[in-house]
Amino acid sequence: MIKDDLQSAQIDEEHPPMSKTKGWTILLLTLFFLWLFGVAIGPWLQQHIYGMEQIVQVIEEQDINAGAYFYTEIEGSYAGEKYLRQALEMGSPDHFGLTLPFLSGIFLCFLLLYLGWKFLPD
Repeated sequence: MIKDDLQSAQIDEEHPPMSKTKGWTILLLTLFFLWLFGVAIGPWLQQHIYGMEQIVQVIEEQDINAGAYFYTEIEGSYAGEKYLRQALEMGSPDHFGLTLPFLSGIFLCFLLLYLGWKFLPD
């Protein structure tokens, strides 16, 4: 019992609690970056990822609630998936391989992982 208390005291000394200001700053920055991705980066990526423009066009034309299909096992989701797969197979990619959008996406993923490991609490 005493040994556990000493170990927990040592852990607390090594990792003091985060200040409220830092915690709120991290939360608000995270929400801001989520908003930024949804409003600016996502639409930009939509035009630079092969086939995404077609998928979005079909979803909008047929008034499909894409979020609802993700968690359902209804026949409409299978028909929609089949249609989208066929549409993508018939088109040819303008950009294929190690292009700037592809490499910048990988870089951004690694950057987000690094920032998460560096700044988020343990």
